[in-house]
Amino acid sequence: MQKYLVIFFVLLIAAKFSNAQSANNNWKPLIIDATQRIWYDRSQLDTVDTPTFNVWILEMHRPNLSLEGISDNIMRTKTLYMVDLQRYKYGIKEVVYYDPSNQIIKSFKYDTNSLTEDYKFIFPITENSFMQKLIDELLRIRKLKESVK
Repeated sequence: MQKYLVIFFVLLIAAKFSNAQSANNNWKPLIIDATQRIWYDRSQLDTVDTPTFNVWILEMHRPNLSLEGISDNIMRTKTLYMVDLQRYKYGIKEVVYYDPSNQIIKSFKYDTNSLTEDYKFIFPITENSFMQKLIDELLRIRKLKESVK
């Protein structure tokens, strides 16, 4: 009986650690339609109180994404974006690529500490983009918080 109990706990622990994308994230859907499946980390967006902030975005690729030198079987990408609301731009701080079995294929961390602000936030937030929808969601959350006060 103890043998089965030990096996159960080992499997439970393995399952906990193998689910790398959900650890410490509170994923909420941002865009779910025929062409895009994108979630954001709600716990990060809930705490934004400055014009610049970081937020994790999880995107599912259908068909699987193929990037030369990385893999031709990327099913999910988890990206840590840096957003500057004053400049209305964003940049990338970290990217993690996952295969269909939820295993990390490759990850990149960019050294943004040595960059000037102009180079940290190089992408403009454009109309109808996923980032604009994220900003809209941030404004909706802020409005809800204000109405509760």
